[in-house]
Amino acid sequence: MNHHKKNIFSRAGRKFLYLILFFLLFLMLLFPKTAARGALDGLLLWSKTLLPILLPFLILSGLILTLHMTRPFELLLSPIFTHIFPISSAACYPLLIGLLCGMPLGAKTAATLYLAGRINKRDAMFLLCFSNQASMMFLVSYVATRELNVPYCAIFVLIILYSSALLSTVIFILARHGEEKSANVYAFTARHTISHTNASTPSFFSALDTSITESFATITKVGGYVILFSMLSAFAGNLPLPAPLTAFISGLLEITSGIQKIADIFPPVQKTALTLAVTAFGGFSGLMQTKSVTLGTGLSMRRYAFVKLMQGIFAYLLTLLLLSFI
Repeated sequence: MNHHKKNIFSRAGRKFLYLILFFLLFLMLLFPKTAARGALDGLLLWSKTLLPILLPFLILSGLILTLHMTRPFELLLSPIFTHIFPISSAACYPLLIGLLCGMPLGAKTAATLYLAGRINKRDAMFLLCFSNQASMMFLVSYVATRELNVPYCAIFVLIILYSSALLSTVIFILARHGEEKSANVYAFTARHTISHTNASTPSFFSALDTSITESFATITKVGGYVILFSMLSAFAGNLPLPAPLTAFISGLLEITSGIQKIADIFPPVQKTALTLAVTAFGGFSGLMQTKSVTLGTGLSMRRYAFVKLMQGIFAYLLTLLLLSFI
């Protein structure tokens, strides 16, 4: 009976997906200029911002992981991070990378270490939900300085984003720690730990070659998602709906273009609250980027998406609360 129900829902979901895809194809044919403008915006964002900034970090981080050189970071950071966050010392390096470089590098680093058996599932899910945020550079230079036009309040933006991330992660992930301590999880981790321990470290040039190849594959995937969702954001801007609603929908799809529209339409308080809310959520583009770099790990994307939704709500409410005292 349950199997029959699953088949029904599977068929219904597939039909719904067909409808969405054909509808999008119809929109592209009906509004080619809008599609081209949105795709171009995404391509420019990827080529001028993400590619030159994210790719070098992807290569270097991949090289460090492949050569098993995370131990110095663990020794340096674990006395601080393990007392602040509920993580093991092995999770300190991906936590640092996620906070500094943002998504999807934070998720990719956590997924790599989890598959290698160097962190357990509880660590991996905590890292995925807490540290896989927009990068600090994006938050300070783009969100606080360019769109909100309050460079002196960059610390306010960082406090809102990271406090909402920690709050949502603790509530939803750590409250279900029993799942992460199941025998299957630790058996999986133990098997990979053994294979990782016995595996020989590759040569520097072999590791570098592998890191470059995998990094270009990752950054290309990221570019594809950014272009696709930027195009969808452009279509959302042409919906026959009130401008504030279309701006918010654009932000839910792709945060960079959506933030621009939100900043142009909403009054100061709502502009700040909604901007930080959609930034905390990360947009559906960010969800898909994270999904692409965690395929095959078994990490729950449903849980991640729910935590990101909670984070967006918390960021909105915390912003309104703090602004009421200013």
